[in-house]
Amino acid sequence: MKLKLVTYLLLPATVLSFLASNKLDPNNPPAGRTGAPGETTCQASGCHSGGSYTGMVELTGIPDTVQANQTYTLTLTNTSNAVRSGFQLTVLSNTNTKLGTLTAGNGCSLANAGGRQYVRQSSPHNLTNGSTSWTFTWKAPAEVPGDSIHFYFATLCANGNGQNTGDNALKSSKTVVMPAFVSAIDSKLADFDLHFYPNPTKDFVMIEIPGKGNVTILDENGQVVLQSGVSNTLKLDISNLKAGVYFSKIDLKGKSQTRVFIKN
Repeated sequence: MKLKLVTYLLLPATVLSFLASNKLDPNNPPAGRTGAPGETTCQASGCHSGGSYTGMVELTGIPDTVQANQTYTLTLTNTSNAVRSGFQLTVLSNTNTKLGTLTAGNGCSLANAGGRQYVRQSSPHNLTNGSTSWTFTWKAPAEVPGDSIHFYFATLCANGNGQNTGDNALKSSKTVVMPAFVSAIDSKLADFDLHFYPNPTKDFVMIEIPGKGNVTILDENGQVVLQSGVSNTLKLDISNLKAGVYFSKIDLKGKSQTRVFIKN
């Protein structure tokens, strides 16, 4: 009887040990593994190592210029020659503090540590045709100190052997802007008809308003690069501007509107 009791007591421990030794690779990572300032990745001492997979990690769904309080659906993609993959991402200001709010999507989870917020895989993905991805959302804050928003992210390229050997990380980052003046202007658009096109554009923009006004073109840092009067319709030559993101502020009878456009 005593022998059977010991056997029953040892069984759960044996099962737990078996499950631990055969856990998914990579597992849900601890926070602080995005490669952001002051952080490592999952390819760290005592964690995953020994791999030589190559590829790239890419973040899509976020424009070069974001609007205050807007929610964006983001997709992080691992394209590599690995078998399995996981990820982690955080969003920081110029002073490396949390910016905005992340919301987990399917197959994702959230974590908070050191005043930062993280989104990460809740389970690893097998790569299909050399690629896999996760989708989640990020809501921009009402304002951004220093204008810049930094997305730091890393993925683990794993061999799926249930261990932490033979794996390596890929990391990257993406910086977008939310100039302070855009938040103030775009939060309350004036009530006059405005047509602004084409966008993106290369050589000119067409501006149509009901009357006489003024247009001011600003770069992504809020610096004025071009000004002109406009009477009903204006074909504005922007061919001399460098490629990038610009803001067109149109004033009419004490009211104003802003349009963001891309110069190719």
